[in-house]
Amino acid sequence: MNSILSDFVVTNEHRRFAEFCDACRRYRYIGLCYGAPGVGKTLSAANYTYSARLETLAASRLGAEAEWAVGAVRTTVLYTPEVVNSPSRIEQAIHMKRHQLRMLAVDVWLEDQQIQRQTWKQAATLLPPKRVEAGSRPNGKVVRLYESAATPMPPFGAAYARQRETMPDPTDLLIIDEADRLKNAGLEQMRDIFDHGDLGMVLIGMPGLEKRLSRYPQFYSRVGFVHEFRPLRAAQVRELLGRQWLPSGITLPPAGMTDEPTLAAIIRVTGGNFRLLHRLLTQIARIVEINALQTVTSEAVEAARESLVIGTSS
Repeated sequence: MNSILSDFVVTNEHRRFAEFCDACRRYRYIGLCYGAPGVGKTLSAANYTYSARLETLAASRLGAEAEWAVGAVRTTVLYTPEVVNSPSRIEQAIHMKRHQLRMLAVDVWLEDQQIQRQTWKQAATLLPPKRVEAGSRPNGKVVRLYESAATPMPPFGAAYARQRETMPDPTDLLIIDEADRLKNAGLEQMRDIFDHGDLGMVLIGMPGLEKRLSRYPQFYSRVGFVHEFRPLRAAQVRELLGRQWLPSGITLPPAGMTDEPTLAAIIRVTGGNFRLLHRLLTQIARIVEINALQTVTSEAVEAARESLVIGTSS
């Protein structure tokens, strides 16, 4: 997943998507997100999943001893159904991902406990020993004994086992990518997961997903938000290239990348499609290297376009 996110760039469309997911999380609604292939839906979902953290933590949610977890625990699960799926496999896969979040929360607790114990040991060494009076000897002299003045910490093993057993599931948003793969039985399984869990849910798919789901009133009645993930506008592509963004591992001569004919050609070919922009820039880099060009020209863009399998963006 990190390799996928290495090319991620925050755009206005991603910000809109993040606000949409935040609303589904906050109000515990089902949200539908649809968009054409290649506009960046999956990348945005992955980035949101791996950057979403617990901002506030009520004692009623993760227990009175859970203040350690603020700002540390991921709370979003991203799930992509297999091409061939069944309700039982969907349930098992999502259960496993939610269990992994629980274990991450336990790991954060464990790290915090280790820090606390190290701090306790350092503080204990600075405290003067506490004097303990023992009984008198036969000769009448009083025996002076000393012990640590630090309050002893409870046994760690039992606390860790109890934390693993009682740690609640922190999941508060479930994102389903490639939701078009879900058949009727799969949608019913998603509805059951939503009904039995205090969480929000986002389904991501192709245009027409919202129309298809509207034919299932039991599911569609739970939908609170619908969001269209749009291609980048021309001004956004200009801004992106103006910041000298390139796919990872790709280098291009800076000369020509801000030239108006070159920019216009890139915008016309890609149509704001992020995946097509990624592939076009990769092909441009190949053309530039083969021809030992010192600048990126509109001719180089056209040559790169001709080598793309998918051609121009419609």
